[in-house]
Amino acid sequence: MRWNTIGRPSPALVVACLALAVALGGTSYAAVLAIPSNSVGTAQLKRAAVTTPKLADRAVTGRKLSSGAVTSATVKDGSLLSADFKPGQLPTGAQGPAGQPGISGLQRVDVTTSASSANSKSLLVNCPSPKKAIGGGARVLGNGASKTSVIANFPDSSGTQWDATASEVVATALTWQLQAYAICANVAS
Repeated sequence: MRWNTIGRPSPALVVACLALAVALGGTSYAAVLAIPSNSVGTAQLKRAAVTTPKLADRAVTGRKLSSGAVTSATVKDGSLLSADFKPGQLPTGAQGPAGQPGISGLQRVDVTTSASSANSKSLLVNCPSPKKAIGGGARVLGNGASKTSVIANFPDSSGTQWDATASEVVATALTWQLQAYAICANVAS
C-alpha cells in the first residue's frame, strides 16, 4: 500500500503566493487612495451604512441637521433634562393646595431645676399652645453631674410636653441641676 504524503511547499510557491497577495492588496489600497475628496455623498452610501459607532463624538451638531429632522417621536423618553430647554420653555405645574402637612414655627423651650444635692429631680417642659413637642432632650449640670444620670427623657402621651428625670448614681453632697428642653412646633396633618 502506498501512502500519499504532502510535502512542504517549495520556496518558489511561497514567494509566488506572497507576490499575489501583495499585488491584490496593493491594488485595492491604491483604489481607495485614488478616490477624489468629497466624491462620496449620500447617493453613493448604502442604506444604514453610517451607524452611531462610526460617527466621531460631537460630529453631528444642530447646524448639520435639516429643519424638522428631530421630532418628539424620535427623542427617547426621559433623555432630556431641564438644562436642555431655554428659560420659559417648560410649563410650570399647578399650585398645590394650601395647608399641606408639615411643620412650622419651630421654638426651643428650656427649663432648669434649682441647684441642690437632692437625690432625684424631674422636669416637665410645656410647649405653648397649640404647638406640639417634636423633639427634646435633657442633661445634668453642676459639680455633682458626674455622680448622676438621666434616667427618663421622652415626650409625654399628650404630645405637648417633654418629661425628664435624673437621679444620683453615687450619693453626693455636691450640688447639681437637671436641664431639659423641648423642640416645639405647629404640626399640620
